[in-house]
Amino acid sequence: MSVQAVERVHFLEEQRRNRRRSRRFSVFAVVAVALAGIPLCVILAPLLYGVVLVAAHGVDLVAPLPARQWELLHEVAFALPAVWNAVRGEPTRVTLGTLAMLYIAPGALAMLVAWPLVRLLARAGGAGTVLRRIPSREPDPVRLSEHQLRNLVQEIAVAAGVRPPAVRIIDSAAVNAVAIGLTTDDATILATTGFLQRLDRDERQAIVAHLVGSVGNGDLEIAATILSVFQTWGLMALLLETPLDPSRRALVRQFVHLSRDAVRGRAHPDAAREMLDALLAGSAFEFDEFFENLDTIRPESVGHACAVIVIHIPVIATIGLASIAAKQSITLFTNLILGPWLAPMWRARRRLADATAVQLTRNPNALARAVRALDAADVRVEGGEAVNFLFPVWPVVSERMVKDATDVATFIVGMNLESTPRLARLARLGASPEFGASDARAPTSVRIRDALGPWEEVRAIPLLAIVAVLMLVVLIAVTLAAASVLLMALWVVLGWITGPVRWLRDAFVGVAQ
Repeated sequence: MSVQAVERVHFLEEQRRNRRRSRRFSVFAVVAVALAGIPLCVILAPLLYGVVLVAAHGVDLVAPLPARQWELLHEVAFALPAVWNAVRGEPTRVTLGTLAMLYIAPGALAMLVAWPLVRLLARAGGAGTVLRRIPSREPDPVRLSEHQLRNLVQEIAVAAGVRPPAVRIIDSAAVNAVAIGLTTDDATILATTGFLQRLDRDERQAIVAHLVGSVGNGDLEIAATILSVFQTWGLMALLLETPLDPSRRALVRQFVHLSRDAVRGRAHPDAAREMLDALLAGSAFEFDEFFENLDTIRPESVGHACAVIVIHIPVIATIGLASIAAKQSITLFTNLILGPWLAPMWRARRRLADATAVQLTRNPNALARAVRALDAADVRVEGGEAVNFLFPVWPVVSERMVKDATDVATFIVGMNLESTPRLARLARLGASPEFGASDARAPTSVRIRDALGPWEEVRAIPLLAIVAVLMLVVLIAVTLAAASVLLMALWVVLGWITGPVRWLRDAFVGVAQ
């Protein structure tokens, strides 16, 4: 069978191209965190503006406020009718910009403040945050393959000019390896026993070069940023559930204390790791926990029954449902908005690591053989789902994997490179032409495709942008509606409480006059 010639590209050109594609991560993360904080306004907006309403009613009992101020307060509290009037073109005293500042900005600002604190906790936890999820051990110096792996890592690290990562072994028949950590200084390479047994030395060296190259290219810091976004969403979910669950309130208090210690540089690593795990798990959507909380609300007396009717039921009907909607919006946001944008950027990092591996080993054939061997083997490592995108090869996300997921990171589809185009790209980097025969292109089309990315990704951008805008509009509308309902209820309750006092005051003033 004849093999078509493929267009060769230099690995340095491939590195430069994929580095340019990856510079959007920081801006992307900030925007994602800010948008994910919008549902938090269901709690923050009523809390902040509720204090203003209570203070206004209190002041009015002593010194009556002007009618204009009451009208302004009324329009802010009754935001839904105000927005509806603005949409119909009727005049309103409160602008849409003011309502956005009061109802939308607090949650976004809260998340942007919380995000650096989460990242501080991640630094306090270090690489051990992921190591806790994946059981591993030190290499046995008596076993030749494990001793060789440590030597390979040190050899490639010297060639890459980075600090040699630590090496640990996972006792698993799965054939895979991964680099974890936060920076090049605390990187750790984990390799399974199946990886050591099933691949030859050149193939192991190629995968190690891919992982060390990924570390040297700064992928661990980017991965830590991705995980910190998910963990910040988990914090948002916990905050939304604090009115319903005492355990959530305890976790939030613990987060505040740990954050204070992290700012001072005194956070305990084990406590930080446990909190980060709780935050990552908190971003997953669970109906069962919500209904378990409902079962615990059982009236034990007549007074408790009244409290349930007056307090618990309104809270569940507003904040409880808003919490469900917010956690569901996290899942939808991850699947429909974050994933399609994040996956191509991360795949660029994987392609960069491949090009770096070719540079370090000068053996693209070995990397191509290793990729093909991993693609044909069982590569799923227990405990690695949360950082599945760090593995050089990982199974395609299936319905069962999503159903069994304990964190939102598992939901993102397409973070890993597909085998066929990856092998074709390695063929253009110098591997045997047989790996890229099915993907041969004319030189011009190859350069265009590599510059823009796969056509399917480019073609999907306008549709994704439309879906993102629609989801953002729906998210803002739901948040505004839920927060406005709470404030309208507070307005009515405050009117019931202060109404008789005002009547007595006005009656007394009338008699005095």
